[in-house]
Amino acid sequence: MIHVDIRRDEQDKIDEIHCHADDVAGATDDDKFVEVGISTLLRTAVIGLESYLRLDPDVEDDEDRLVLRLRRDPLLNREIDAILETVIMGLSAIRERHPDHVTITDALDKVNV
Repeated sequence: MIHVDIRRDEQDKIDEIHCHADDVAGATDDDKFVEVGISTLLRTAVIGLESYLRLDPDVEDDEDRLVLRLRRDPLLNREIDAILETVIMGLSAIRERHPDHVTITDALDKVNV
């Protein structure tokens, strides 16, 4: 199972994404397929933030865990949102196709209105 935790700042802008996999040793082929897809999406976001926007996100990248933390540049909020929110849409699409392999927790889902 792959777990993704999306954390947002006080303006509901993504500032952290935490992703980890349970029991890598006992992973099925489906688990590995889903993990590769999610890993690719998250690493592509890092490439976009670093190479395209010239930001310096804090990235922890281990075998079964990836954490992305970002200090936002207010002048680039629109571009940052385009990259990160698109990644979240991709993660959600993977979860829809593989609900037994992915959980996503988004801070926006926790807001009580």
